Amino acid sequence: MILPDKHIKLSNSILNVGALLLKYIGEGKTVSSLWDESRRSPEIKTFDKFSLGCDLLFIFGLIEFKDGLLKKAER
Repeated sequence: MILPDKHIKLSNSILNVGALLLKYIGEGKTVSSLWDESRRSPEIKTFDKFSLGCDLLFIFGLIEFKDGLLKKAER
């Protein structure tokens, strides 16, 4: 489910959800505003996929939570 394979399309993978969320984050957003904006995407739709995508990005060190905002991690 994390990576696409012959049974899971790229659009249904959590890796794709994470990539889409990175586009929506921009300079930083609250979790609720990010959810409101991204849930319209047909690849995300559910809060489960949204939270798994955020978890994946956080584990990979691509986002951080500072001052109540999700932001892209500084590198």
